[in-house]
Amino acid sequence: MVNSNIKVIAIGNVLMRDDGIGIEVAKKIEKKLLEKNIKVIYGETDVQYSIASVKEDDYIFILDAAYYGKSPGEITCFQLDDFVSKKKGYSQHSYNFLDLLKLFYPGAKGQIYGIEVNDVGIGLGLSEELQDKLEGISKKILDEIEINILNL
Repeated sequence: MVNSNIKVIAIGNVLMRDDGIGIEVAKKIEKKLLEKNIKVIYGETDVQYSIASVKEDDYIFILDAAYYGKSPGEITCFQLDDFVSKKKGYSQHSYNFLDLLKLFYPGAKGQIYGIEVNDVGIGLGLSEELQDKLEGISKKILDEIEINILNL
């Protein structure tokens, strides 16, 4: 069992097809994470709930959709330390979770897993392409989390 201050936060809008990929991956790996005493938070689009779920000493793994122009299902990982907000000033309605995390917890530690999308149109469920890759994506992310918690 690992430290109880490790959390996986799944971000995304399940009403916009592949934008909900982080949520779907979290559902797939939740049981194994809970067995390791890792809390899973379904932040979805609720930024305030997500921020309220974080504590200063948490180590956070964020699962979210990515829009980097890569192949659908490709995973991009980077450290929270490397995240730099391009925002200036503050407005409750214009910040995303990462912006607020860095604002309230500038020393936050963790990783972001961005999963490249295929279709973010309005609709329920993942695109067929991402649905077909969901098992593999989930396994890769679970493996990465398990490797990383060994180094904490």
